Parts: sequence; structure tokens; C-alpha cells
Amino acid sequence: MEQMQSLLEEMDDRTFVFGSLFVTANLLETLLDRAFANYGITSKQWLLLITIQSLFQEAPTVSQVAAAMGSSHQNIKQVALNLERRGFLRLEKSEQDARVTRLVVTDACRAFAEDTQQAGEAFMKEAFSGVSVEDAHGARNTLFALWQNALNLKQQDDQTRKDS
Repeated sequence: MEQMQSLLEEMDDRTFVFGSLFVTANLLETLLDRAFANYGITSKQWLLLITIQSLFQEAPTVSQVAAAMGSSHQNIKQVALNLERRGFLRLEKSEQDARVTRLVVTDACRAFAEDTQQAGEAFMKEAFSGVSVEDAHGARNTLFALWQNALNLKQQDDQTRKDS
């Protein structure tokens, strides 16, 4: 363990940050999957629900959620269908355009949010213990910049694939 710590300390900051994003994401996904197992949902399903509830005033379309989550329409639709089977969402065709599907949270979803609110707050407090407000703000700025850069890289990659 000491040898690994020494290697990590010698690692370039950008390499460490990039790699630790994946390691941390995997650890958090595992912990959240375990925590939500009793509710019959996964961390990816939970993230979709949080995205809908946090970022949209009205029931969003599958495409809007896919864009917000940096995922494909097909992946979001599959996750949403699983949540619909569990009663957390309803997939409704738009009255204006039958090609558009909206994701509507249900009473079961709202009850789940209420049931898990205190545990979620405790988890966040523990996850950020020892992290100052200033460090959290700096991390937010860094992650936002990485996110924007990733979106730019994706756009360039999409264009390259389109031109090929």
C-alpha cells in the first residue's frame, strides 16, 4: 500500500485526476447499487431520475435527458423502460409529435425520493468529509471544464466519423 501511495504521489496531477475519476466513479456506482438494491433500481437508473427531477421543470423528452447525461437516446430509453417496469416513470408520447417520448416521474418515484432523502444527505456528508468548501468549489470548476472539453472532443469525433 505504501508503494502505491508513493507512485500516486509521483504521478502527474492531470493523469491522477483523469484516472481517479474512473476509479471513484466505479466505487460510487458500487456503493449506490448496493444502497438502492432494496428499491430494485441501479445507480444509473437513480441518476436518470435525479437528472429529470433536478434539471427539468416539465417532463423532458428522452433526447433531452440523453443530452443532459451525455448518453445516447437508445441507452436512456432502455434505462427509462426498466424504470417504467418498476413504476418509477411513465413514458408518454407527446400530443404534439408522436415521435417524441416524454419521461414522467410517478408518485412511486416521489415516494422513493422522500424515503431516501435523509440517507442521501448522510452519504453526501460522509463522501465530502474533509473537503473544504473552497476545495469543493475548485473541484466543481475543474470538473465543469473537463466536461466541456469532453463535449468538444465528442463533437470533433462525431464530425470526423461523419466525414469518413
